[in-house]
Amino acid sequence: MKKTTTLFLVLLISTASFAFPRLSILERYTNAGCAPCASMNNAWYTNATLNMVAGKLMTHLVYNVDWPSASDPMFLLNSFDNNIRRGLYAVNSVPWLVVNGSTISGSQSALEAAVNSGNSAYSPFNILIKPELFPNNVINVKVTVIRDTGDVTTFEKTRLFVALTEKTIRYPAPPGSNGETVFYSISRKMLPDAKGTALDIPAPGDSVTYEFLYLPPANFTSLVNFDSLRIVSFIQRTDTKLIYQSAAVDIERTSRLNSAFAASRTLGAVPLTVDFTDYSSTTQGSNVNSWQWDFDNDGTVDATTQNPSYTYNSGGAFSVKLVAGDGSSYHTRILSGYINSIEAGADILVVNGIEYATYPAEMPNFYNNSAGFGEHNVDVWDLFGDQGFDYKNNPKVDKALYFNRAIPTDILNLYPRVVWFGNNYGGDFAFWNAQQVVDYVTSGGHFLLATRQGGDFLTSPIINYAGIQAVTGLIDITTPLLPLHDSLVSMAPLANNTRNQFVTLLPTSEGVAIFDDNNTTNYYAGFRIRKDGHGAFIYIAGRPYRFDNTTSAYNYDFIIRNWMPYSPPVGVEDAEGIPVDFDLGQNYPNPFNPATIINYSLPISGKVSLKVYDLLGREVAVLVDQAQESGSHSVKMDASALNSGIYFYTLSVYGENGAQQFNGTKKALLLK
Repeated sequence: MKKTTTLFLVLLISTASFAFPRLSILERYTNAGCAPCASMNNAWYTNATLNMVAGKLMTHLVYNVDWPSASDPMFLLNSFDNNIRRGLYAVNSVPWLVVNGSTISGSQSALEAAVNSGNSAYSPFNILIKPELFPNNVINVKVTVIRDTGDVTTFEKTRLFVALTEKTIRYPAPPGSNGETVFYSISRKMLPDAKGTALDIPAPGDSVTYEFLYLPPANFTSLVNFDSLRIVSFIQRTDTKLIYQSAAVDIERTSRLNSAFAASRTLGAVPLTVDFTDYSSTTQGSNVNSWQWDFDNDGTVDATTQNPSYTYNSGGAFSVKLVAGDGSSYHTRILSGYINSIEAGADILVVNGIEYATYPAEMPNFYNNSAGFGEHNVDVWDLFGDQGFDYKNNPKVDKALYFNRAIPTDILNLYPRVVWFGNNYGGDFAFWNAQQVVDYVTSGGHFLLATRQGGDFLTSPIINYAGIQAVTGLIDITTPLLPLHDSLVSMAPLANNTRNQFVTLLPTSEGVAIFDDNNTTNYYAGFRIRKDGHGAFIYIAGRPYRFDNTTSAYNYDFIIRNWMPYSPPVGVEDAEGIPVDFDLGQNYPNPFNPATIINYSLPISGKVSLKVYDLLGREVAVLVDQAQESGSHSVKMDASALNSGIYFYTLSVYGENGAQQFNGTKKALLLK
């Protein structure tokens, strides 16, 4: 440690007078099935890049994409990160070369010129990397960013990126169709991911240090040669793509006391129960024998066992602290904002799959004008995380959830209505799960999907559920979608509403077409289906942000209000006034554990009885037994004391003369 500190001081002194020369970085996009990539490698690329990296003239990162071969194993291991970096540069062919954030032509002279030009430029930063590989394969990377003492640069949207690369990968046989078996500088994982970390810009002459912990999963451990790992780090302004500096260091095996841990879940609905697993290690011949856990980093020790559990009963982002000891020393690890427990704000969740960097004008225009949800209040989940776009500029947005991650089922089930705006560009499709959507709908939730390239979303679980007969190829929408319901209006497309797909329904389908594709074909631009006891599934083709906002807002408002019904809490009347008919809603969620909500509507005041029975007809709970006013009502059923199984709930309503006015029964499934 003392030697590292001394070296750090020497670097500061030596660079203060001469500033920091930039070390160029080459990012390459390729695929194991890409014949032109192999041809370039053999002609000049492999020898040139190996020599330039060995001569410390540049750093090198290779991202494998999913075309022409979707089975490229180097893509499959790191598909999420690679898709994010691909989307940043709008890569649409391979091979593709980017130097210091700028795309260049695929020639050796262009590469050398770009690298030399980059290396001669001034950089406001220097990067020091200290990577450690512990005996249990836990990886710890410490990155220190130093700012030049005389720097006056103004920084915007600047992030730090850290990549684990495998210097050389050798396959016994070609993993793709281009015949190659040896690959270099392959990106295996980015820390924490390809979104990087917002850089806290230090003052001139100062520094800032970040520490990244990675616990490799089984597939990483089985496929990666840890002794061939190299850490590549770079600093980039993500709006202009300019890369200020890069650095690369080979990983080093080490043996010291190191506290490390993982959680069974880091994201979920309140109450969120998390199991923590300790991965701490120490020097050979010693054992970790003490653990002090602080699950919300409030200074209070919450547990002292090795692998504890903890339940988060409120929403928020929680930092977790572990102090591990081996009897002679202690090491502290704090993971900031590690656990995120979610509570719903609105009763509608809007899922955004639109990349702000690609659509910087259209995305604000769409959301700020409530084009996708009309007069309804919503929560928004951004599949790209924090893109720098503030949804709360629209007062109808109650909560903005910035997670570039799949939505856990328990969070999805917080919302009785979900509206998903897809785009299948830049990585949003990676979080789509068609079976999860079908399960959500069959449990009573309402789901609306509006997207381009709908055929990728409408896979077999939805095809089978909805009775979809066929899906078209990619089609441009150039004329308005024609409404097939009297209360809908035509949806006029804006320019470049491209790459869309329409559907036909089987004669046996329960689906109802709601928009025509404005052609003479039998294909429809939208449909809805709601089976008995289920929620609704609705599909609308087209890029949702490339329709007229006014007509979109009107249509979505009508669809949500009428075809995705949800009753407000007890005592609150429906916005449409007193219900016209009696209605007993399907409990939501269903299946449930341990609680569920039952909604019902009363067109008259009267004596209300709502009881729950088991399969043998025995009464197991009385939820309501009192006089109630007309209106929409809701009651919570807590089945904590009941066993898993099928239950029936019956609503009976009696008028002033004691005569029964309504009697209805529905089935609920408790799964513990």
